[in-house]
Amino acid sequence: MKLKELHAHFLISIGEYCNERIGFVVRLDDEDKAEEIVAKLREKARSIVGPDRDTLYAKRNRLQGDCNALEAKLKRLVEEWNKTADFLRAQGIKPEAPSMPNFGNLLAAADRIESENIAEFEEEDDDDRKF
Repeated sequence: MKLKELHAHFLISIGEYCNERIGFVVRLDDEDKAEEIVAKLREKARSIVGPDRDTLYAKRNRLQGDCNALEAKLKRLVEEWNKTADFLRAQGIKPEAPSMPNFGNLLAAADRIESENIAEFEEEDDDDRKF
C-alpha cells in the first residue's frame, strides 16, 4: 500500500488542562517515509504553539523582577542626584543645578501616542469613501 496523503493532528498541552489542537495535511512523494514526516510535523506543531503556560509565567515573573530592580535603582539614583543638586545650590557652587527630571510619565505618554496612532488608521465605511 502506498500513502499519497498524510493527515496529522496533534493535541498539545499548554498547561492547566488547556490544550491546543493543530493539524496538517501533507502530500507525500514516493521517497517520503510517513514516520519521519509525522515526527517533523509534531516538532513543527510544538514550535507553532510555543512554550507552555508555566514557561511564559516564569519569564514574565523574571522580567517583572528585572523591572522592579531597575525602578528601585532609578529611584535611588534620582535621590542621590537631587541631594547633590541641593548641596550645590545651598553652597552656592552651582545655583542653577537642576533637579533630576521625572521619568515616570514617559511610559504613559508613549501609550497615549500609540493609541492616537492606532485611531488614525481606523477603517472607513464604504459609503463614506470618495472615489
